[in-house]
Amino acid sequence: MACIIVREREAKDLKKSAVTGSVSEKAYIFHAIDSPVSKSMRAGYLRLLEGYAKEFESQTDEVNLFLEGSLTYSCEGKSFTAKKGDIAFIEKGSRVHFSTEEGCLVFCVTYPVLQ
Repeated sequence: MACIIVREREAKDLKKSAVTGSVSEKAYIFHAIDSPVSKSMRAGYLRLLEGYAKEFESQTDEVNLFLEGSLTYSCEGKSFTAKKGDIAFIEKGSRVHFSTEEGCLVFCVTYPVLQ
């Protein structure tokens, strides 16, 4: 069993990310909760810089809590923009396009962890 704490200064030490399969100069991430702490989920901060856009098929269920900025999602013919304080959910298998004009900082949780 594990109980841990990750301090904000550590958790916001973001590195270039291979978000959705390719490294981007506009995507930075830190997995605060990851293997070996948890073998079933991943959680951490994601920062997308202004102008970031990506389309992908989600390989996990994902919950995003918006801390700064905004992100526009398009999925199954519907679009919405998430802003500070909003929570967005992406179901595993969903084909999603997202983009941000101003950039954003998100706390994200994914389940299950991809092996």
